[in-house]
Amino acid sequence: MIDISPVLIWFLLGIAFFVAELILPGFIMFFFGIGAWGVAAVLAMASLSLNTQLMVFIASSLITLFLLRSWIRSVFFGEEIKENDSVNMDSAPATGVVTEAISPPAKGRVKYGGSSWQAVADELIPVDTVVEVVERKDLIVKVRKL
Repeated sequence: MIDISPVLIWFLLGIAFFVAELILPGFIMFFFGIGAWGVAAVLAMASLSLNTQLMVFIASSLITLFLLRSWIRSVFFGEEIKENDSVNMDSAPATGVVTEAISPPAKGRVKYGGSSWQAVADELIPVDTVVEVVERKDLIVKVRKL
């Protein structure tokens, strides 16, 4: 039987975790790879029992996961920007033109910001009326006559 060094086994296991990270989403397997390489580094300096190796693997994987995941994720994937429902609404009033009459409670359409939007209003607004965009929620804008 071939005698393989435990250091080599842990090193190759770390590489396997890194390859698995490329296949699986979530950015977690990377830290198991770091943990496996941590065990390989410790084994290169001292001899440990299998139970101790597993404890070092679990501890180093979890510590790096909890301490570094959000920072490393922002390095690789960039910062995530959370926005509210009224995304991209300027403080300056935006105007648009009604392309499909709005007769409450039914929706109409408004050309605004270079796109056509579903629109709601509190009053009847005929086609070709210039309107002010009051609010934007998801893909529907609320408008009023100017």
